[in-house]
Amino acid sequence: MNENEFFNYLDSVKTNEKGCLATEFLYHMRTNPATFQFFEQFSLQMIQRRPKRGSAWMVANRVRWETAMTHDEVYKVSNDFIALYARLFMARHPQHEGYFITKTMKRIFGL
Repeated sequence: MNENEFFNYLDSVKTNEKGCLATEFLYHMRTNPATFQFFEQFSLQMIQRRPKRGSAWMVANRVRWETAMTHDEVYKVSNDFIALYARLFMARHPQHEGYFITKTMKRIFGL
């Protein structure tokens, strides 16, 4: 799945129900694009050091740490979004497909 297919899929499964993960993630991506930029940057750095497998949780916690220590604005990373950030990263960088281990998501059917 490429990046456009990923966003189109999330758009197709989103609902107006409170707590819809797809809706919340799409809104978060529109309003906080820098969070994923940091996730992407730190993922690429991790790949240089650990080319076989990486931890999306480790990357997310680094985003939290780095932004808290070096930026006026702290970038929040919801634990609910970490698996979606990992999938988006691999969709944007297909050469790294499978770098992050992902499981079937219960809150978004089909991912």
